[in-house]
Amino acid sequence: MSGCGAVVGGVSLDNVDISNQAVIQGVISSGNVPASVGYARLLDRNDEFVAEVPISKQGEFRFFTVAGDWTVVALVPGANSRTQVQATIGKVLDVDISLTE
Repeated sequence: MSGCGAVVGGVSLDNVDISNQAVIQGVISSGNVPASVGYARLLDRNDEFVAEVPISKQGEFRFFTVAGDWTVVALVPGANSRTQVQATIGKVLDVDISLTE
């Protein structure tokens, strides 16, 4: 796998050493149903593009990052949102994003 993202329900973190990285992962939903089409985009604290991954059919996304302040942008047909988060080395941050169309 290349890049910095993987779906939450896909690759397990069981054999991944996260002691030197932070993980931001979650589910994007629309109308109380997981979004099945769209993207999750990661922006740094200066609003600069860092990464983008397609969401899974269950609306899941994952980013491996360094510690700091980030913005997760949910992009699905007909809706989008921005969620600010703070990642910590050695921790998995779960972010659930609910969109209104």
